[in-house]
Amino acid sequence: MPLEDVNVSTDIALCRRCKETYSFAELNRNEAMAIIDESQPPKGAWYRSQGNEFEVGATTRSWGALFLVPFALVWAGGSLGGIYGSQIYEGKFNLFLSLFGIPFLVGSCFLVPTAFMMVLGKVVVKGAGNEGVVFTGIGPLGRRRKFRWNEIKGVRQVLSKWTRNDQRQQIIEMDGAKPIHFGSMLSEERQNFMLAVLRKRI
Repeated sequence: MPLEDVNVSTDIALCRRCKETYSFAELNRNEAMAIIDESQPPKGAWYRSQGNEFEVGATTRSWGALFLVPFALVWAGGSLGGIYGSQIYEGKFNLFLSLFGIPFLVGSCFLVPTAFMMVLGKVVVKGAGNEGVVFTGIGPLGRRRKFRWNEIKGVRQVLSKWTRNDQRQQIIEMDGAKPIHFGSMLSEERQNFMLAVLRKRI
């Protein structure tokens, strides 16, 4: 591609053949993913294929669990045990303490599952003929979203609505009748591997 067809400052690249403009960063990312070898997945990822069935997945294990797990235990165990456990133990209901503990209860509902996902979680996409499913969870427990492969128009990375360290996170989007988003907790290497495999399958 000639340099005059690329505007780095606006992230736009012009294709003279089709007269269309594209994201230069996305084109580079696509080129890098095209050379990913599905038979050599990164650590924590896998790919299996047999006949018209396949499975690609990756663990959501992260070193961040070393901080989040103890924090979640202290937050959930200490705060909730002290607020609600004391009432149960004494057999007395305290309206003020119960209302005060609601933010801790809500926070625990987010922190505890996230901590478990960072230790034991996984993201898996399976295909069998035209049937497909995206699973996110721990062991057999988690969220399953079914879809049909002939309805998937493409697979790409997009920015999630959620932020971490004031930055929106990259997730995988399967563009179909109803878009499916997943992989926010995957490392960049594992997410790129899954994305490359899914693009080849489509």
